[in-house]
Amino acid sequence: MSVFSRPGRKLRQAVAMFQRYGGKFSHVQPSGRSLAGVAAAALSAVALGVIVAHFGGGGVQRYQVPDFIEEGAVCKSLSDPQYEVSCGTTAFGDVRFDCSELGKCPTTTAVTLRNVGRVPVTLAMVGGRREGDRQISPAVPVAPEQAVTLRLNYEEKYFFDILVRSVKTGVGVVKVVAID
Repeated sequence: MSVFSRPGRKLRQAVAMFQRYGGKFSHVQPSGRSLAGVAAAALSAVALGVIVAHFGGGGVQRYQVPDFIEEGAVCKSLSDPQYEVSCGTTAFGDVRFDCSELGKCPTTTAVTLRNVGRVPVTLAMVGGRREGDRQISPAVPVAPEQAVTLRLNYEEKYFFDILVRSVKTGVGVVKVVAID
């Protein structure tokens, strides 16, 4: 079975339908040029459908985000330094609780991250006293291969999120080394 057998069949079906129903309308008279245009459009649509079906077409996220933060999890920044990425939403899962031990889920008080990429990044922690109360800590610069620990201050009870941003153009990559 050829890669083009299904698109070719769809193109033949589209041409046959156009030939069958196109003549029933007095104002529609298909010429060779218009038929070629319809055939090209149909072939393009089928090819696009095959490409999207083959490569997933699921947007940026192509993996399952875990339920809770775990050691070894990786978060990537965008290549544009204007934007920061929420690691809790895109890669780490729920940062509030450390559920690495079976049956236990104490609240997270600190997370140690290592910059495993080639681009320097800044990391900021989002914490708060309760749900709905969110304070963003000052961003901490992290050079490649450097590690940093983000820790709740004495007033905060919950560790809500970690924000990563590239310092210069390029994708930064941070990895969770330890969770307390």
